[in-house]
Amino acid sequence: MSSLLIAGKTDVGQRRQDNQDTFICTPIWSDDSVLLAAIDGVGGYAGGDRAAAIARESIEKYMATPNGDPLSMLREAVVFANNQINQERQQTPQLAQMACVLTTAVADSRLRKVYYVHVGDTRMYRFRGGVLEKITRDHSLVGIREDANELTEAEAMQHPRRNEILRDVGSLPHRVDDPDFLESGETDFEPGDVLLLCSDGLTDMITQAQIRAVLGRKLPLDAQATELIRVANQQGGKDNITVVLAQNSTPASPASAVTDKTVHPVTQPVPPVRATEKTAPADPKPAKRRSSGLWILLFLLLIGAGAGIWWYQYQPSSVHQEARVDSLNTVTPQPDTLVAESDARLDSLVQQAHRSSDHQLTLPADTFRLTEPLVLTDSLQRIMGGNPLTVLLPADTARALVALQITRSGPVQLQNMLISGFKKGIETTQEARIQLSNVYFRNVEIPVSAAVRQDTFRNAVLGVSVQNLLESTQPTRR
Repeated sequence: MSSLLIAGKTDVGQRRQDNQDTFICTPIWSDDSVLLAAIDGVGGYAGGDRAAAIARESIEKYMATPNGDPLSMLREAVVFANNQINQERQQTPQLAQMACVLTTAVADSRLRKVYYVHVGDTRMYRFRGGVLEKITRDHSLVGIREDANELTEAEAMQHPRRNEILRDVGSLPHRVDDPDFLESGETDFEPGDVLLLCSDGLTDMITQAQIRAVLGRKLPLDAQATELIRVANQQGGKDNITVVLAQNSTPASPASAVTDKTVHPVTQPVPPVRATEKTAPADPKPAKRRSSGLWILLFLLLIGAGAGIWWYQYQPSSVHQEARVDSLNTVTPQPDTLVAESDARLDSLVQQAHRSSDHQLTLPADTFRLTEPLVLTDSLQRIMGGNPLTVLLPADTARALVALQITRSGPVQLQNMLISGFKKGIETTQEARIQLSNVYFRNVEIPVSAAVRQDTFRNAVLGVSVQNLLESTQPTRR
């Protein structure tokens, strides 16, 4: 039985008349490995679909028989596909501009590895434990800036030059060792991991948070692929959409099974309650001692409860407010689906704020678990939390680096929020002027950090100023 689940789908979208995308999603060499690819014919020229088809056929043909390590074979297969397309371009004048972009991979569940080769702006993600990680880097003008955090995801999706690619498959002849052609590598593929390979028709339409929300749902892979395409079409479907999914469905490791046997030995089963009652001694004294112990315990609990009520009643109101904030600060493990839903809801609110005229993000009095920093740019200038406070927590405490990242210059307003559990609460540039109102930090190593992005200082003075604005209940008269 195969330890890998796979699914692949492609759709023409809402605007195109033909589909120039294609994909590969098939077992290869054994039940433990699969060959995957998302291939996107370059639009705007005749033959994009033909270039994609040549790439698919060439990769499948080259990878049919194992001959060396998988990564080397994949690199050679993509170069072989590139040169096949380039040769047909030269032989057929009407196809002289055809090319494609692609991401292809071999996933091996037995070795728990995935080997990949990438050219262009198709993508590969790995979904693990509720976290979606982008494995490949876009070879496009906008993609490079997005990967360098110079553009937010929302800004990149709306950028007018987002479809200008820097590398393609087919426009020039190549060799395996040519620089600046292939991006390749390998990464872990653990049990439960899901790989997503897709064309830009998906990622130009839906955000990573929305992808996480779909992959976090308990659906078969085929249904998840269908749902991703449905959401992309619902939000515009401006291009062809291709989705390829693979999941490592191997069971838990043998080490965990041995641990389970040690904790629950078969030779010493736990006696049922009825048997325990039958073998209990007839002497009533032990039962009497247990009854006395229960009364003592109940008496102590009543004393503790009375002391707690007294303490609560006679503390100042500010302490009650701190207690309420601390209760919001409690970090408890959340199911992956809840994290994904929270992330998708926050992402929807951020998208609305980017499109609004005042660029204000208004958050309800709720808890949001961040999988990545919330970035304030020129299109997101203020965040207004709820009353009571909006709580920002990390989705993964091991990756809780920064909650809010400010990249714009000028005024930034933050109000009514609790930031908890991050290494840095707010990371800002020296050009920003931050106004904080009812902003609390809990278990944050560095509440506010200023990043000076300058490497030469000939004659400079650096200073940090914190001005506490006086609150007044009366209007100012002049």
